[in-house]
Amino acid sequence: RVQRIQRILGCSEAIIQKTTTGRDRAWLSVELTMPQLKTLICVRKTNGATSGQIANNLGVALSTITGIVDRLAEQGLVSRHEDPRDRRITRVLPTPRGQQLVDGLLQVRNEAITTILSRLTSEQLQTVETAFQYLTEAIDQITSERKNEEAVA
Repeated sequence: RVQRIQRILGCSEAIIQKTTTGRDRAWLSVELTMPQLKTLICVRKTNGATSGQIANNLGVALSTITGIVDRLAEQGLVSRHEDPRDRRITRVLPTPRGQQLVDGLLQVRNEAITTILSRLTSEQLQTVETAFQYLTEAIDQITSERKNEEAVA
């Protein structure tokens, strides 16, 4: 079991190394810090979350997200909007420029993955799909356990 995990880790590292070279240009051309980029991607995916929800999703303090969102807003990548149903709530939304940036980066990633997967047979794709389903379930279990531990603490 330990050896198999080590082999999987080795394959994972090789995949990352071999697939990042083409993507690096797109990702490295982005003039954002990693926390800013993670926040922008989260804002794009949640589309209308509050700063508190974003902080929770990223596992950081609300004060941290507030500063990051301020800087992203200054760069024209996100905007804050009052919730029309409850004026006490402020939602963070990507601007068209922010959407375009995230969508472009994710498209580059998806194209790289699609190129790789298109080389596999149907049977191999089924195996990869099953493996990813197992990984997703394991991640969901870990996330759930951590939330339960935090609720108890």
